Amino acid sequence: MSRATRVPWLPVSMLIVTTACMHNVMPKITPAKVPSVEPRIESRALLLLSASFEQYGIQESNGIHKWRYHYGEAMAAALTDLVTQSFTQGDVRHVSDAEVLQWLTAAPDTSLADVLLVPYFEKGGQTDRVFDTVAEARLRLDARTLAANLTYSWAAQGRTARALSSRKGLTGNTLEQVLRALSDSLSAHRSELKVVHVMSSR
Repeated sequence: MSRATRVPWLPVSMLIVTTACMHNVMPKITPAKVPSVEPRIESRALLLLSASFEQYGIQESNGIHKWRYHYGEAMAAALTDLVTQSFTQGDVRHVSDAEVLQWLTAAPDTSLADVLLVPYFEKGGQTDRVFDTVAEARLRLDARTLAANLTYSWAAQGRTARALSSRKGLTGNTLEQVLRALSDSLSAHRSELKVVHVMSSR
């Protein structure tokens, strides 16, 4: 004699497969909070933005929610503004990582620029703590002066800890700190970045 097996009914909500929800966050950088170098540095600067720099981002997760912070995209736009407003001539090129290396190791050529500027992300993070949220970023800017064939490197970092702050504002404030530090470094090394015109004697 066969026996029937009773299968317990499960609530419909328990049968639904939960998928993660991804939120994209673009840090809010306010141009007015990032002063350019004044007066402008008398030099032609070429900012090289690598693909890995522009695509740099960090990810945070909390339960089914995930956030991706587009640090690279936000900083690329802000650095473009900073360079074009801090030098008498500022141009930008979007290049591959391999092309960046070629620019930095090639024989000096001043036909296009006097200074090459290359930014790199060294660190980025977002941490939720008990009472607040912390956003951190560290960036390095390499500068190669083509006439003298010298290379300089400056590091800048930012850190913001806030409670009840928007994610765009929190990360934007951190990146603004980085940009202000880089602006200060450019200003402090004006003499090294300024192109020197040599008068030929006849």
